[in-house]
Amino acid sequence: MTTSKIGRVLGYDGAVATLLLTVFQYFLASASFVACLMPALVFQALVGWQLTHLALWLGAVSLLPLAPALQALVVAADRLLTRGASAQAWRVFWRSFADAVRTRWASALAVVAGVLVLGYDVALLGADAGVLLVGAALAAVAAVVLLSSIFLVAEGTELRGVVLAVAAGRAALLRPHLALTWLLLAGIAVFATTLPVVGAVAWFSAPSLAAAGAVICNRTLGLASAHERVGA
Repeated sequence: MTTSKIGRVLGYDGAVATLLLTVFQYFLASASFVACLMPALVFQALVGWQLTHLALWLGAVSLLPLAPALQALVVAADRLLTRGASAQAWRVFWRSFADAVRTRWASALAVVAGVLVLGYDVALLGADAGVLLVGAALAAVAAVVLLSSIFLVAEGTELRGVVLAVAAGRAALLRPHLALTWLLLAGIAVFATTLPVVGAVAWFSAPSLAAAGAVICNRTLGLASAHERVGA
């Protein structure tokens, strides 16, 4: 009896093996997301924020993969919550990334344009507290609309373009607590990567964990129902 219980726990298909495989799937999803951020990370390491046209344009263009990568991360997180160890997160991520590049290229360009506009606003108006506060508020609103549209697409909406952005904004307004949750989870994930000791580990765990947490909140608090209420 004891031997059979140990086998169920420690066997190749036991609880420990399943847990390790699930953790590895989360690692694969996060690593894939970080790979998509490499242009931005390389830009930050080699150039960084500078008050020059070249730096502003390079910084904005380096974020071109961000929207497709977020879309792929959400799809992979949803698959991880459903399938666990058998999620094949790496394959799901890159398949979703390719699909997002093909069908949602406008979102990627919108992110680049938004970052470019905000960068020039700060460069031209000065980096005082008021300008930075307004810039941060606008960036937060844009991030909420982007995330809301990504979640709606992941839940199966067929809307695209400006119509999708309007529906995403309305859904977020009807569920402001969800929007704040998304920003909080994103902030925690970014903050975790800056910690001295565990930051390197957080790079390959925090993105998928934050996305999974956001998906759980959406399912629990009803983003889809908010989308249906606005008639989108």
